[in-house]
Amino acid sequence: MKIINWIRNFLEKDKSEIYTTDTAIRQKARLEMEDFAILSAINLIAGCISKCEFRTFWDGKEIQGAEYYTWNIEPNRNQNSSQFWNEVVSKLLYYNECLVVEIGGQLIIADDYSITENAVTESYFTNVSRGTITFRKTFLMSEVLYFKNYDTDIRRLLSSLFAGYNDLLSRAVDKYNKSGGRKGILKVDSTAFGNEEAKKRYEDLMNNRFKTYFNAENAVLPLFNGYEYTEQPGEAAKKSTSEITDIATITREVFQKVAQAFKIPLPLLLGDIADVEKVTDNFLTFCIDPLADLITEEIVRKRYGQEEFAKGRLLDVDTTSIKHIDLFSIAPSFDKLVACGGYSIDELRRKTGDREIGEEWSRRHWMTKNYQHIEMTEAEGGES
Repeated sequence: MKIINWIRNFLEKDKSEIYTTDTAIRQKARLEMEDFAILSAINLIAGCISKCEFRTFWDGKEIQGAEYYTWNIEPNRNQNSSQFWNEVVSKLLYYNECLVVEIGGQLIIADDYSITENAVTESYFTNVSRGTITFRKTFLMSEVLYFKNYDTDIRRLLSSLFAGYNDLLSRAVDKYNKSGGRKGILKVDSTAFGNEEAKKRYEDLMNNRFKTYFNAENAVLPLFNGYEYTEQPGEAAKKSTSEITDIATITREVFQKVAQAFKIPLPLLLGDIADVEKVTDNFLTFCIDPLADLITEEIVRKRYGQEEFAKGRLLDVDTTSIKHIDLFSIAPSFDKLVACGGYSIDELRRKTGDREIGEEWSRRHWMTKNYQHIEMTEAEGGES
């Protein structure tokens, strides 16, 4: 009876430890899946915004001066524009907000800050820090760029939504592990528990030797007197693709919810290439363009203001540079856009990623003789 009680106590203790560890691993796996799906979406969006050109205008004419250089080349001494915008958009989407302050002519992204919001008077920021440096200055709302995406934390909502998938994923993983696990029967004679040394050998066998035996490709399991282990035939061969399919289906559903939350077409987030052009157009229209508008509006109202805006002094985020353009496939459209006077040659070269020619003739707008004013057509018809 003592032997039976000792084995029961040992197994119950070990089972509790295994359960605790297994639960922690499952929880970690679930959180990693959530983070992987969310970060995949954020990285996709951030990469697209960093490809955009921030066009600057002065008195209605596009110029490429100091302001253009700041937004497109070097916002601060420690980051280029791609790194800067990747971080801005990542913080904006992950934390739902991002603060950018100007220090000595450099645009600095805040790592931490405190905000005091006021309904009528101007809100302000204190304890603004970047890395190990905390700025003593109190920043007014009008002095900073404060990008805020949603009123509700999208990550918190997604985490609550994914909680329902936790049990499903745990069961699928359990089913997968059990379907391919090796199983056997260990017969232990009562003489094997004669003393403390025998008990230690048993613990070593259960905790170490069996683990090494099952993990090894080729192995020999030494047994002591009183032990007999029999492998259950065919257990490892029962694994089927259904368990893997269950896990893949749940994973896809997690990505689907994230795609819906960030307004990304699911095929694009999953890397599918079917109808990629239509999917990309949808992505730009419903995800990237609204985000570009949010960024544009915050920059224009804070760095330019109403009076400067009325004079044609502003900034515009051009999202047309995100899509890769095949010159040969768009050649007929290129010709049509020039021929109708809609764009100059230099303007179209910029949209295709080429450098401008920079000559007077390349900046002009041209029109073929096939086009004329509609009133002229009516006048000629009346005369005849």
